[in-house]
Amino acid sequence: MTNHIDIAIVGGGISGIYAAWRLQKQDPTRNIHLYELSDRIGGRLISLDPPEMQGIKAEFGGMRYLTNQPIVSNLVAELGLATRPFPVSGDENIYYLRGQHMRGSDLTDSKKIPYRLSWLERGKTPGELVMNAIDTLIPGATKLTKEQWQDVKENYTFQGKHLWELGWWNLLHQVMSSEAFKFILDAGGYDTLVTNWNAAEALPWYLADFGPDAQYRTIIDGMETLPRMVAKQFVDAGGNIHLGQRLNTFVKREDGQIELIFDDAPPVIAQHLILAMPRRSLELLDDDTEFLLHPTVRDLIPTVTPHPMFKLFLCYRYAWWQDAGVNNGRSVTDLPLRQVYYFGSEREGPAAYNQELRDSLVMASYDDGEHVGFWRGLADRGHSTTHCFPESAEPRWNRYTCPSAMIEHAQRQLKVVHDLEYLPDAYAAGFQDWGQDPYGGAWNSWNIHVKGWEVQEKMIQPLDEWPVYVIGEAYSGAQGWIEGALQTAETLLKTKF
Repeated sequence: MTNHIDIAIVGGGISGIYAAWRLQKQDPTRNIHLYELSDRIGGRLISLDPPEMQGIKAEFGGMRYLTNQPIVSNLVAELGLATRPFPVSGDENIYYLRGQHMRGSDLTDSKKIPYRLSWLERGKTPGELVMNAIDTLIPGATKLTKEQWQDVKENYTFQGKHLWELGWWNLLHQVMSSEAFKFILDAGGYDTLVTNWNAAEALPWYLADFGPDAQYRTIIDGMETLPRMVAKQFVDAGGNIHLGQRLNTFVKREDGQIELIFDDAPPVIAQHLILAMPRRSLELLDDDTEFLLHPTVRDLIPTVTPHPMFKLFLCYRYAWWQDAGVNNGRSVTDLPLRQVYYFGSEREGPAAYNQELRDSLVMASYDDGEHVGFWRGLADRGHSTTHCFPESAEPRWNRYTCPSAMIEHAQRQLKVVHDLEYLPDAYAAGFQDWGQDPYGGAWNSWNIHVKGWEVQEKMIQPLDEWPVYVIGEAYSGAQGWIEGALQTAETLLKTKF
């Protein structure tokens, strides 16, 4: 039996469920169905309860948002979700780089950092070096409005080339020494952010995310609460959610409607189809899907590059890192751990009254780029946390359990980073590799030679003759953020519905 509906949405991440809710709320008579491959709504937002630990969440996916991101900030406020600041860097945080221990307060001391900076570069933090580079490339860049930045992206040239024709890595090497570049790469904590992605998009992205006005916040009950709350609102308004549904392909019928073919399920015929999917998920649809074979769509999909990301959480009976003089935020190293975030100690239950023996959580590794391969080599063969699982009474954490070799490597590196001779054993551990299918990466970046603003507009409805739309973080103006996913959903709503 074939189902006939108004709107089919494939993908239960934040962009898909948000679009579903807004469309259902706009017109409660619409027959809207959302289909999701896994057994959960949330996509790359996963907030788990660590074993035996109360009042704290392990964020295996997106873990924060910026207060200068209006759509997500307004959505959090509308849903009444309680938030708190998300600390990142402080003077006491550790930087273990090139075999040398430093604190955050040492980064401006050229005598203490193991990098041979030029005299104009000395005394500046990695963030300040990036901001100075941007201001050298585009004088007054930090004071440009959104409209002025759009003009820069489209028309500004550097050495005879438009910014969208240039790589971010290439540009940085034009205005800073190689040692300064290595300093911002190592001390910044991320590999992919300074790779050769589209400079026209990278410049304003950096200013928005790492500028002096950027303030990070997180949802106290976990970032996954956001899509879950939106999903509840969608269902309460009359919407329908189907989990464990894999879309194989879709075709356009003679009457102009779209027929969706799923695994082990009857076909669905929809007047409109919204694909809330990143690049890799689109590529995993059947090879003979006519829509994907169209030259226009075939050129649009590879305009972005997905980047892997890895997270490793360890649970301890007490916050041993306080012995090294750190309590929150992150520490950074050029070892495969890269970034260590101190998520804190449980705040509820009997343990809350014993300050010394609180179970405590640390994100022992937050990795991207080439370092993901180090940890991937320690994972069990065939391990995946991204596909559909049968319903189980087991705690969700058990899906993400670490093999012993991964824990041992993390423990060894944590000792080195914190300059401690002893570390207690972790009583639980979990990890997530976002490079796995169907995501292909934790975030996406625009490729060089791509006019991102044009592709964003085209991806909303790539083919005029097909009522098929593509939304999500991948093809957005705020890649790597919830805000980007919501931006594309809002654009779809305003321009097509």
